[in-house]
Amino acid sequence: MLCIVLGEYKIMENTTYQKWLAQLRKGYLELCVLTVLKQKESSYGFEILQTLEQAGLPINEGTLYPLLNRMFKNGWLTSHWVTPSEGGHPRRHYQLSDDGAELLPSMLDTFQNNQQALDKLRDLK
Repeated sequence: MLCIVLGEYKIMENTTYQKWLAQLRKGYLELCVLTVLKQKESSYGFEILQTLEQAGLPINEGTLYPLLNRMFKNGWLTSHWVTPSEGGHPRRHYQLSDDGAELLPSMLDTFQNNQQALDKLRDLK
C-alpha cells in the first residue's frame, strides 16, 4: 500500500479510499457547479473549469462534462448554444433549471450542517 504524506496527514492510496474520495467529490462537485451557475447565471464548460480552478478546486474536462450531462439529465440544469460574437465555435451554456435552483439551498444547508457537525466532532476532547 502506498502512503502519501500531505502536511501532517498521511493518506493511504487504496481502493477503499479511492472509492470514498470519488463519492465525496461527486456530490461536492455537483454542489460547486450549481453554486457557480447561480453566481454566473449562465456559463459554458471551460469557464466553469476555470472558475473551479481559481477557487482551488481543479478538475479535468473528463470529470466536468459527464457531470454536467448527468446534472442536465437529472433536470437540475438547462442549456442553450451560444456562438461568440467575435466568431469561433458555438459553446453550450448551462443555467440552473427551476429544479436546480430549488435544490441548491437545501444542498448548501445540508453541506453546512454536516461541516458544522464534523467541526464539533474534531473539537471533542
